[in-house]
Amino acid sequence: MSSPVANFSDFPALPSYEAQWAAIYMEPIVQSGERLTIGVVAFDGQEAAGQLAISRKALECLYGDTAAGLEKMMTLALDRALRFAKGGFRGEFSSGMHGISLGKKRVAIGEDLQDVIEQGISLTSSLSTVHAGEEGRGDHDRTMYWKRFKRAMEKVNPTLVEHFGRSVDVRVRGAVISLPCDYFSSRVAANICSVTAGYRQSNLFDVASSRILRLEQLREHDGLIEHHQQPTMMLVVPTDQHLSQLKPNNQQSYRERLLLLQDMADKKDFPLVTINDPLEGARRLQDIENSLKVGT
Repeated sequence: MSSPVANFSDFPALPSYEAQWAAIYMEPIVQSGERLTIGVVAFDGQEAAGQLAISRKALECLYGDTAAGLEKMMTLALDRALRFAKGGFRGEFSSGMHGISLGKKRVAIGEDLQDVIEQGISLTSSLSTVHAGEEGRGDHDRTMYWKRFKRAMEKVNPTLVEHFGRSVDVRVRGAVISLPCDYFSSRVAANICSVTAGYRQSNLFDVASSRILRLEQLREHDGLIEHHQQPTMMLVVPTDQHLSQLKPNNQQSYRERLLLLQDMADKKDFPLVTINDPLEGARRLQDIENSLKVGT
């Protein structure tokens, strides 16, 4: 009797990006035994970054009038921990403040530095999701997805990497305004967003809608856009297999919202490109570039 052969083709590729990270702890009342994770810092050998783990709204709910003072202390602690992280976490950390300490250095893999930081926050801070949606915290992973495309493009076509995260000058009512564009080359103006199925999908669909509107603004005020780029909206969506694991009502809700985005893009004459991961997205961007090159 032969054993069935497992098929792992549907599993996403394991990220190759690696970074060290550590949690920042604070005792609101020194030696009280109460300790909060207030942030995470990370270092990949070249670049260091950090992020606070507790929103201002959550601090106000927990500590009332003292929240402002605690937030200033948290920001200062993050700054000093960031300087320590930039040195590769070597030596002993000293914040210069009572009640502030740095946790054990750990290693994580992810898509980029921000992904590692958010993993650390998710693992160590139970307060990180309190009122997070109201201040946009936690959305960075999905609304700044172009950074993952950029990293994938380094493998696909390094000559296109410079086009990510651009600001484009347009003239509106006599004033020059810079509009952010996730990918802007001489042929393509693309915005990128990941739309996951789940409790945050409503907010992420709103973000995707705003990305489409921003493309429309670029096209309608293209006096300073030299080559009249092709506007393109790129959405990272779950696989059919992933969607099939959701409850029927959630599947229907997700597909309906996706249809609304498709309708919105169609009416504005934008192609809406759906992909399942950053590497596929980078390859599709390269294909779009090549097709427009042939057409010129």
